[in-house]
Amino acid sequence: MRNGATRRVVDWGHLGFLAFIGGVVLTYLFDARAVSLKINNLLLVQPAAIIALVLIACVLPQCFKRRSLDDGRMTSDARARENDPAIDPDAAGQRRGLIKVAALAALLGIFTYFLEAIGFDVATFLFMAFGLVLCGERKWWVVLLFSAAFTLFVVYGYSTLVPYPFPMRIL
Repeated sequence: MRNGATRRVVDWGHLGFLAFIGGVVLTYLFDARAVSLKINNLLLVQPAAIIALVLIACVLPQCFKRRSLDDGRMTSDARARENDPAIDPDAAGQRRGLIKVAALAALLGIFTYFLEAIGFDVATFLFMAFGLVLCGERKWWVVLLFSAAFTLFVVYGYSTLVPYPFPMRIL
């Protein structure tokens, strides 16, 4: 049983972002289907689009949250905490999250820049290893094992599906 009244709050930023991603996925899928309905054309596009739309549908309910009402009004302290990031204890966590996202984006740029110079396999392994460490994994054996397994899966999967010969150093 709930004590007090609640109201549903819509997180418009996340809802708009999900709508944008869904729109891009549907546009790309419809464009690919308009070109050709042959299996060679849709082998990767259609399953990836369906998976993306299912994932969007799974995340969509999180855009609608329940908030409790304090007799229909917020106290001045609660209003100050909600509007002032310096008072909000979660603001530091949000800043750390943004820094991690920026670092991962920079890491992706470094990955693509050195892809042909050091090889697709080595670049993928290093990207995964540094990405895992950046995201908080501290067990070295997990980093090495997961990076190696992911690299094998991606390199062999990519070389099977796409005939473009990326330079390899080890595999």
